Amino acid sequence: MNTQVGSIIYECIDEKWFTTESKMDENGKAIPPLAQNNPKRIIVAIVREVIGPFINRSDDPEETINIRMADGRKIIEIPARKMKSKEKLLGLRLARAFGTVPEGYEYNAIRSAEMLKNPNSIIFGDTVVDGNEQAMLPARVSYSSSYSIRERSDLTQRLTHNALSEEGTMWDREAKKHRTSLFTTEYIKPGALFTSLVTLDDPTPETLMHLLLCLKETRYGAQTSITGPNIKNHIVAIMACQIEPPVSSYTISESSLDLVDSITKDSLAKRVINSLENYPGDVLHGNELGALLSKLDEVEESGLEETYRRLKADSENVWEYSGFGGKNRKRSRGKKKEAVE
Repeated sequence: MNTQVGSIIYECIDEKWFTTESKMDENGKAIPPLAQNNPKRIIVAIVREVIGPFINRSDDPEETINIRMADGRKIIEIPARKMKSKEKLLGLRLARAFGTVPEGYEYNAIRSAEMLKNPNSIIFGDTVVDGNEQAMLPARVSYSSSYSIRERSDLTQRLTHNALSEEGTMWDREAKKHRTSLFTTEYIKPGALFTSLVTLDDPTPETLMHLLLCLKETRYGAQTSITGPNIKNHIVAIMACQIEPPVSSYTISESSLDLVDSITKDSLAKRVINSLENYPGDVLHGNELGALLSKLDEVEESGLEETYRRLKADSENVWEYSGFGGKNRKRSRGKKKEAVE
């Protein structure tokens, strides 16, 4: 029986692209939908617009992550983990709000396989990292890194900061002079645009709904996630396919040298859509996509509760099918695994 969300999605995306029924394995054991490995993919294409100062760095405290393209452009690269971790955290908050996360679950500090019995872990993947059990779930959603079209030098700005005293000023009472604890930070400026492709394997309407809700995240980065919204995600296409096409944010940037001097959200969205339409599958965009997203935004709380009840049941079935509910689970004998963002 379809959920309300399922009925809305099926109006726009053919049901054949979703995995909704259990099937039997060679031993007559039921394989739940989210444990299958069918050639079904849903790709959500996004244009990410920077709307507030955003810091994107790794080991260099003063330099934005970047790469040099073959055409000479030095563009910004945002590693996939920087987007996925924030969206996974929003997914965790959503799952908690609808009562589908075991009590005691702590992001990146999972102590038992029992904590993996939740839809967010099933969709984004998770690992026991701080206990004596050995258990992990592979992600059913994959991310590509995001690349700019324009050069880093055009999209960033270096600002010099000074450390404040406890009184919130730069005055040093003991030295009776202004503090000079200066440091420089490079920000990505508002207005910068990045493309991003997120792929959902063996989707159900409910897992797609969860992913779309996670893409409403607006706070990214580590330091800048506490300064308010800094990225707005524009979903520009949803592609249903069997084989994921060789299209990534990098290939889009590589083929978009002509957009450098005249790039807009619309022109970049068109480039993304055209790239996906070159390959087999159904691509939803424009007014049809807008209509679907509007209908999903209008789903009332009862419809969302129904969605998360289905997600909870599906995740519990995957957990049991994966053998985590057995009495003879493996115990970890080595070092504790570290969480990966």
